[in-house]
Amino acid sequence: MLTMNMEAVSTTHSSEEGRAVKPPVLPRAMIPIACFYALIFMNNGAFNSYVSLYYASIDLTNAEIGLLTSVSALVALFAQPLWGTISDRAASKNRVLTLLVICSAISIWLTPLAGSTLWLLLIFTSIYYLFHCAVNPLSDAVTLEIASREGFSFSIIRTVGSLGFALTAAVAGRVIESNIMNIFVAVSVLMFSAFLLSFRIPAVEGYQDRRHPVRFWELFSSPQLCVIYTYTFLLSCSLGFFFSFHSIYSLEQGVSTTILGTAIMVGSFSQFPFMVFFDRINKRFRIVDLLTVSGLILTLRWFLYSTILSPETIIPMWLLHGGTYIVIYLCLADYVHRHVRPELQASGQMMNAVIIMGISRAAGSALGGAAAHSFGLQTAFLMAAVLCFAAVALFTTIVRGTNLFRLPASNEVRGKT
Repeated sequence: MLTMNMEAVSTTHSSEEGRAVKPPVLPRAMIPIACFYALIFMNNGAFNSYVSLYYASIDLTNAEIGLLTSVSALVALFAQPLWGTISDRAASKNRVLTLLVICSAISIWLTPLAGSTLWLLLIFTSIYYLFHCAVNPLSDAVTLEIASREGFSFSIIRTVGSLGFALTAAVAGRVIESNIMNIFVAVSVLMFSAFLLSFRIPAVEGYQDRRHPVRFWELFSSPQLCVIYTYTFLLSCSLGFFFSFHSIYSLEQGVSTTILGTAIMVGSFSQFPFMVFFDRINKRFRIVDLLTVSGLILTLRWFLYSTILSPETIIPMWLLHGGTYIVIYLCLADYVHRHVRPELQASGQMMNAVIIMGISRAAGSALGGAAAHSFGLQTAFLMAAVLCFAAVALFTTIVRGTNLFRLPASNEVRGKT
């Protein structure tokens, strides 16, 4: 009997030790989704950061570059809600995502075929953005649902995406010095790789019943969301101007493409703490407080750009990037995921993209390009700083001076913001 008890105890200890040394198991979907995000953000790092240099290399003026970028963003303004509605009503959102990725990989080659003919560039670039503009927000809608289902953090996946963006931005700066056309090769290869990987992402269905469709504009039934959208639109206008002209302005101030690529990489890395710890930060501070701080950082950033940008200061300035775009992006993604009904999740994430990269980018690029043409890029950055400061002042007045954000969101379905 004693021997049997000793064996039982030994077996129990062995079993407990076996369980104790088991490594944690990652959710099955996490690795393919993380790799997919790395690829699509590597594409963004290769194309978005340097496409204005391609436009400049074919002798387009600042005003033409601003027009070209703004028209592309206007396409996204109409295309993103359309793709959001299609995705919410589709049997599988993944199939829509796969279609968007492969069409992006193919249509990018239309842009160099246009040469320097402005009207052809407007048409061909718009065709590319017709598909590509919906890739990121639809990926977010799919990933947020899978993350909730399988118990992993969306912000970690987004961190992997930024890592891909940072590494590619640095490498691309060196690659395009030899041949600017390498931008298009990189985009095509990266997006085709993402297309192949998209088949490994678990299926996510669209929740709408086609017999009883939910209209896109029902997103705006929440006054809180409308105020947040208005505020982030104003901030994003300045970012739209920045993304269109920062590389040109940096080169004007004597910054080489190699230093610029390094600065962009540093800026991408500066986002990592906010992404990795976003869930913890969001538990301690309200979304509106995080957005207010982000607006103040943008104000400071554009003021510094307008006054002291140089090869020596550009890298420290890019460190401020971590508290700006990614904070707005994650705050909107989290707010929509928590407060918007399941039938409009894809549409909600598309609307986020419209606000922070669509209509705001169109307005920022067009108005910023016109301001740069009339007054110079330095003055245009100062005007961006004034815009952000005014937006922060107005938003703070609403948040602190009214009860709007002390009440639950009118269409809340998921819990605390």
